[in-house]
Amino acid sequence: MRELKAEKIRDMTEDEIEHRIRELHEEIFNLRFRNAMRQLQNPVLIRERRRDIGRMRTILVEHRKGIRKLGSHAMTPAGETGAAAEPKPKAQKAEPAEPKETKRAPREAKKAVKEPKGKAKESRK
Repeated sequence: MRELKAEKIRDMTEDEIEHRIRELHEEIFNLRFRNAMRQLQNPVLIRERRRDIGRMRTILVEHRKGIRKLGSHAMTPAGETGAAAEPKPKAQKAEPAEPKETKRAPREAKKAVKEPKGKAKESRK
């Protein structure tokens, strides 16, 4: 059994990873077909390939979001590797200067002014 370790995946380029994901999808298709025909000796291979795809997609997302660079992109201008370099700070949302007015205050005032219906009928009599 061969395993795709995260370090091996990070040594690949983005295009190589995407190409490998496509190959693994085709391999899973063939494994499922063989499993349905009862010709697959080791059905655990399907699970291993799915997990390899998931591992590759996770590494691609990390790379695209800037969390961790791939091996071919790991060198920063300072010459440090991507793992040792400090991550970029995230942009913070600007806080509103004044809180927005809600429509609750006028409703509450109206409720306080209204008389109960029972008392209004009694005063008419």
